[in-house]
Amino acid sequence: MTPHQLRLLAWPLVLLVFVSANVFALAKVHPFTPESGSGGAPAGTVPALGDAYNGETVFQETCAGCHGDGGRGGGAGPALAGRELDLAYVWQKIDTGGGVMPPALVTGAPKADVLAYIAGITKRR
Repeated sequence: MTPHQLRLLAWPLVLLVFVSANVFALAKVHPFTPESGSGGAPAGTVPALGDAYNGETVFQETCAGCHGDGGRGGGAGPALAGRELDLAYVWQKIDTGGGVMPPALVTGAPKADVLAYIAGITKRR
């Protein structure tokens, strides 16, 4: 192989290593875990909950791509179902985003509805 051919093969390999390292780093960080910081309302303060039925619809359309069907995981975001989560923290995380989740993905009444749905699939603290 000529040096030119080696350089042509090296660039895709370098790119693959770079992208893989970033993906693994983001997966390891999981910024949604309660231990990664607080914020939002004080612990024990539960924001107003909306309609859980509508929240399930909004969750499936907006959130399930990353948090999995029913919040059971399987995408870029962590599993939510069955986890012990502080709803005030979840409310704040929806506002500010984190990791690959953009801030204010849902707002207003749909946000309160999604929170009601998440309250039903998680263990509250």
